[in-house]
This record gives sequence, structure tokens and C-alpha cells, in this order.
Amino acid sequence: MQAHSKRWVMIAVKVALAALALIVVAGAAYERIGERKDRKRYAQIGRSVDIGGRSLNIYCSGEGSPTVVFEPPGHTAGYTWIGIQPEIAKTTGACWYDRAGYGWSDPGPSPRTFNAIANDLHALLKAASVPPPYVLVGGAGNGTFHVRVYNSLYPNEVVGAVLVDASDPDVFAHELKYMKGTLSSLPRWARQMGCAVVVPAMVRVGLLRLLGNPGAGAPVGLDELHQGEQQELRFLSTNPSIALTKGEACYEEESVAEVRAAGDFGGRPLVVLEGAAPVRATSPEYEKATEAFNDYWFHQLLPRLAALSTRGRLVLANDANAPDTVIEAVREVVAEVRAEPQK
Repeated sequence: MQAHSKRWVMIAVKVALAALALIVVAGAAYERIGERKDRKRYAQIGRSVDIGGRSLNIYCSGEGSPTVVFEPPGHTAGYTWIGIQPEIAKTTGACWYDRAGYGWSDPGPSPRTFNAIANDLHALLKAASVPPPYVLVGGAGNGTFHVRVYNSLYPNEVVGAVLVDASDPDVFAHELKYMKGTLSSLPRWARQMGCAVVVPAMVRVGLLRLLGNPGAGAPVGLDELHQGEQQELRFLSTNPSIALTKGEACYEEESVAEVRAAGDFGGRPLVVLEGAAPVRATSPEYEKATEAFNDYWFHQLLPRLAALSTRGRLVLANDANAPDTVIEAVREVVAEVRAEPQK
């Protein structure tokens, strides 16, 4: 009787393993089919440029110097600049691009620290024959960090910058609990395991696609686009294959250290665009702490960001991401650069 039971247990285990293998194969096929459909869903805007065994997408138009290079916000494809870049291109060269894994760009190797992202952009601009000097425009959050790091690594190429909805690593120590994301609250080992093992496995067997890639977050800039453009930006920014490029949150400590070490912009023109509205407390218990945070934000942090250049200027706007506001700031920096004596 015991031998009979063991035999049935072994049969059940084999059936379970076979079923699991079948599910994995089916999931992998589902993911491959989905990826092929993804590539056909929207026509590529820009061109793929090889930067050494992988390609990044870049779109440029306009003529003149300096070239304005738009860096996308965190977790967002370069398409977010679709309404702003053409306006800048009317008077000078202007480019936006997709970071590794986003939009029409291939995933990139790990670790994806801010240094790695800046080096990718440098290799892309060189391979795409987009010569310096550059005015860098960084989108909300991490996009502004990328600009600061690029400036530190390649200072001879940068002649000015615009930081839109910028922040600083020092703010993390002042943020209240309700301001922090779920991922950032996890232990480092858990984030690393998720980035290196769990999420890639979920991508390859189609599970993340089936779930709708719930951890991707909303891309920045949706409010400034028309409905059809919003749908395209969501798709280009939340595609499941993006998860194969281990993102900023996976190497937060390393990236923050890179920003701290980035230094300043010297005497180059800099505009820091920020929202004028203070943060509102989510409940009465946070009112005093939120008031203290707003005091720190407006009276200490933002002036310090503008002081990253001796020619830095802080601009508070109702909507720092509004196209007209960004366009005006970029044009002002370009005009300042052109007014300087040629070296």
C-alpha cells in the first residue's frame, strides 16, 4: 500500500512539473508574440543608432547651435517631449531620445545607475553625429539628476541647462512617509533580488504582460498631451520589456551618490523650473510636518538648486511642465549662450 502511494505521489509530481513546463513555454510564446505586436503598434519616431551592440532611439530636427537635448523624466519615454521639441527646433537643433528599454530603444546592461545613463547618452550623441555644445533639458525628477551627472562627466560639452521639476538627493531625508514610493521602502537586498531575478523572470514568461506591468508607474507629461498622444506615451513608457532594463530604483544608493558627486554648472546659464504650489498634507496628522517640508523646499532646497550655477535662476510657475513655460525657459538659455563671446 505504501509503495502504491509513493508511486501516485511521483506521478502527481511529474504531472505538476510537466504542467509547469507547459505554462512556462506557453508564457514565453505569449511574451514573444506580444513583443512582435508591440513593435508594430506605433510607427517609430526617430532612428535607431548603434552604440556598441545595442541601439537607442533618437529624434532630431532643426538646425543651429547650441543643440538642445531633452532628457526624459524618470520612468518615461522620450515621446513625452513631442509637443515641445518641435517648437525649439524652429530656431536651433533639438533632439529627444529614449533611454535604454523605453520607447524604441533596446534594454541596457546592469547596473543602470545615473552614470550609466549619462554614458549612454554621450555614446548616442556621438554615434548619431550630434555635435556639442549642448543645452540639456532634464524632465521631472530623475531626468534632472541625469542632466547633472552628464554635466559632471562631460562638462566641456554642456553650455547651459534647464531643470524641470528638479529635486535633490538631500530631499529624501526630509520627505514624509506618504511621499515615499513603495519600492524605495523595501530593503536593498529585496530590491536587488526583484530587479535581478524576479522581474526579469516574470517578463520572460509573459506574466508581467498578463498583469499589465502594474509596477511601471504613470509616465510624466500625460496632462500636456492629447488623448491619442497620451495613449502612445503610456505604451512606450510601460511596455513590459522595460523591466529587463534594471531601473533607477534598483540602484538608488549608487545613483544618489553619483548626483552628490556631480558638482555644479559653474558660470553656465541655468534655469530651474518649479511648481509654485506647496505640498498639501494628506491628513491632519501630517499638517505640521508638511508645513515644515514646504518651508525647507521653497526656502532652502530650491534656492540651492538655482545656485548650482552663478548664473542660475529659479522660476516658480503654476505648472512647471506646461509646454509654454518650458519652451520659454529653453529659449532664454539658448539666447544667453548665443550672446556669449565665441571662444
